[in-house]
Amino acid sequence: MSTLDRGTIEDFGRWREFAPGMWAWIFHKFTGWVLVGYLFTHIAVLSTATGGAELYNSTLVGLESLLVVRFLEVGLLAVAVFHILNGIRLLFVDLGVGLTAQDKSFYASLVLTGVIVVASIPTFLGGAV
Repeated sequence: MSTLDRGTIEDFGRWREFAPGMWAWIFHKFTGWVLVGYLFTHIAVLSTATGGAELYNSTLVGLESLLVVRFLEVGLLAVAVFHILNGIRLLFVDLGVGLTAQDKSFYASLVLTGVIVVASIPTFLGGAV
């Protein structure tokens, strides 16, 4: 049995053929892996608590003073909110609710994620800019 070689150019351009459901799947997997990566970072920061309250507090103050960390927190919020909203959307789909409106619910989860993230930017970046 041989496989069909589509060639580099054709394989690279296939992402344009993806339906919204495929993008929802890709984004959900990507955000899940980002959250797993954040979990390990979070554990690393929490491990400084074993050095005493002073070390832990100075670590947090040092991280929060960096503008890049504040932007990363906004990105983490976007990842978490999308993952949660898309997970709820998938739960409804698995229950048979909204099967015919999966594309619309995916777009709604993207828009709602954007609204929540934009509305929270002043809170995350307040005092850092």
